[in-house]
Amino acid sequence: MKFLQIGLGSMGKRRIRCLKALGETEIVAFDPRADRREEAERLYGVRTVADLDEGFATEGLSGVLVSTPPDMHYPFVKRALDAGLHSFCEANVVTEGGEEFLELAREKGIVAAPSATMRFHPLYHHLRRIVLEEQEFGKPLVMTFHLGNYILDWHPWEGLDFYAGRKATGACREMVPFEFEWMQWIFGPVASVQCTYAKQLDLPTDIDDTYAIVATFENGLIATIVVEVVARHALREGRLVSQQGSIDWSFERGELRHFDAATGAWRMHKAAGRGFNIEEMYVAEIDAWLAACRGEQEWEHSYAHDNAISRILLACERSGSEGVRVRIDEIEL
Repeated sequence: MKFLQIGLGSMGKRRIRCLKALGETEIVAFDPRADRREEAERLYGVRTVADLDEGFATEGLSGVLVSTPPDMHYPFVKRALDAGLHSFCEANVVTEGGEEFLELAREKGIVAAPSATMRFHPLYHHLRRIVLEEQEFGKPLVMTFHLGNYILDWHPWEGLDFYAGRKATGACREMVPFEFEWMQWIFGPVASVQCTYAKQLDLPTDIDDTYAIVATFENGLIATIVVEVVARHALREGRLVSQQGSIDWSFERGELRHFDAATGAWRMHKAAGRGFNIEEMYVAEIDAWLAACRGEQEWEHSYAHDNAISRILLACERSGSEGVRVRIDEIEL
């Protein structure tokens, strides 16, 4: 297969690494910045183009990967689908054209895949298995979750001079739907949210850097969720409680532990024997996309799911601005 990689920032380079790790070598890459094109050629030996038309004119092109700032996804995904090419797109803040992408993909018989990276982390696979398959765990009742990192650690070579430093595509605003994606994969749809969000850091930017959310899921689960980009030491950790036990997990330690109330014992699960390389998660995601492109399996996270997650973000922001609980079904995109 032949691929066009659009965007050669940090995620664009990562996607090239993923393709090459999976044995895919016929890759052409587009970026308007000469320094990024030169870097990609030097590091990965790929052909780069400064003209997008030249990239799309590549003979035998099969798929397009879009790794641009979130507010620039639409025209590139739309062009790929119009051309009858499979597409993969990085996580969205608010989906533009989701319904259109769904219809184009159905009409042309191609894969239109928005990213769902966290589904490919082994800790979340294990959490989902316990919740959905181990009947003795029981109904999930309460969850606490905290994602924290520091905005200036995202792209230290750029500071705040990139998309995550702008209000509409801010780092924290992007991470809220990113986390709700895996939550809905495991626990099902969110029914309503109450949220407070604010700018806490004294930095020269207007982004809201902290979201504190109380979400009620349709299955009755009540979750307290903090997503912030103010923490100087990164963390992603949570606790899930049922009447029969509880589950704690920490990405920093690479472990999940499950307490069974019936036996009074803890069971430990490690992400990998000697630690988990985060790059493996991204490789697994692209591997699943390639399998979907070959017709071997479905890509489960569609733009319909992306739209649902976008509604959660908008509901959070309406709640924060109006000081009320907001139902997700009240939100229109």
